[in-house]
Amino acid sequence: MSSTTINQGKVIALHPFRRAQTFDQHYELGRMFREQGRLDDATRELQRAAALDRTHVDVRLDLGVLLAEKGQLHQAIALFKQVIELDSGNTEGHFYLGLAYFQKEEMKKAVKVWRHATKLDPEDWELRLSLAEAYTELVEKKNAIRQLNKILKVNPSHLDALNLRGVLYLHNGDLDKARQELQLCVQLDPNFPRSHMNLGVVYMHQGFLDMAILEFRRAARLSPTNPDILYNLGHSLAHRGQLEEARKALESALKLEPGMLEALVLLGGLEVKLGFLDEAEERFSMLLEWDHEDAEAFASLGHIWYLREDYKQAQLFLRKALELQPNQGGFQYLMAQTLAKDKKISRAVVHARKATRFMPDAAECHLLLGDLLFQRGMKAAAQEAWKQAQVLNPDLEEESLEEAVAVRQRQAE
Repeated sequence: MSSTTINQGKVIALHPFRRAQTFDQHYELGRMFREQGRLDDATRELQRAAALDRTHVDVRLDLGVLLAEKGQLHQAIALFKQVIELDSGNTEGHFYLGLAYFQKEEMKKAVKVWRHATKLDPEDWELRLSLAEAYTELVEKKNAIRQLNKILKVNPSHLDALNLRGVLYLHNGDLDKARQELQLCVQLDPNFPRSHMNLGVVYMHQGFLDMAILEFRRAARLSPTNPDILYNLGHSLAHRGQLEEARKALESALKLEPGMLEALVLLGGLEVKLGFLDEAEERFSMLLEWDHEDAEAFASLGHIWYLREDYKQAQLFLRKALELQPNQGGFQYLMAQTLAKDKKISRAVVHARKATRFMPDAAECHLLLGDLLFQRGMKAAAQEAWKQAQVLNPDLEEESLEEAVAVRQRQAE
């Protein structure tokens, strides 16, 4: 093609893309983007729609919910307040405003908003359930149960209300009522994992360990990615002595929720028992990254170094644990053991005495004190400590105690 032809070519008019101009266009586009998961684009379009109509309630509700989902709770609260200003009887606006306060852990504000909302719609049972949950967070159990009773009076099969009331009975120490409520939950819906988990917790408190494990297993099958369920399963298996399986459950819980500190503590303790000292050390070191003043973590690291027979290093960690919790008898006992291994008998006696003071019913503390006093030549005092140990644990025989000390002395030499 020649340059002349190009210069004489026909110009085609291009029609520009028509951008949304009206409120309805922006609003519908925002809702479409949200359905597609394009949250930032949805936010932008809903904000434009809200700017074009400053009295439209629904766009403010949708935008507020979207911002709350994105974690922008302050902006969401402002929008929900606008909804209520525009329509004081809008229960959705009240519900979402209370929910935003709940997510910000401002429970008293949530309660205030939701209490008012229940007056607007006394039969909104999900609203009452949320109010009960807020009361639960405030440890106002009677108020929480009062709201749940109103729900269950009308709908006796409301699973969430039954489940929460069962949990509240558990917290009140009324284990029989808690079990009754939660058993009803799992009968009404065998596929409700939270009720299986909570029923397992009740069984744990009542000492029915095998029944607890059964409920936790059922809950885990129904909800295999729930870290709380996996933690409870691991906890119960550890009590049963099934340490390897408990370890797997706790590892799974931590993969789902790495910051679950109670799982880290329990898993670290299990790994110490199983002899996985390096892994346990990693767990407790991680705990100290989360909380630099976790006395239990320091003591556990001290125990690990004790097992490694590095008594100097063990003392460093135990000293930090005792600085944080000097009245913890278990820490004092472990320090006494460590000092004894390090041939520091006089100092070990001091800590052993403290251990017996803080844990007077622990036979092993009195037994250790007797051993240490015997090594110092204080035979009469040692005999007194051994007698106390024997009172606490009749299985100990007085003659064998002294023989055992003599054996340990020969081994130390």
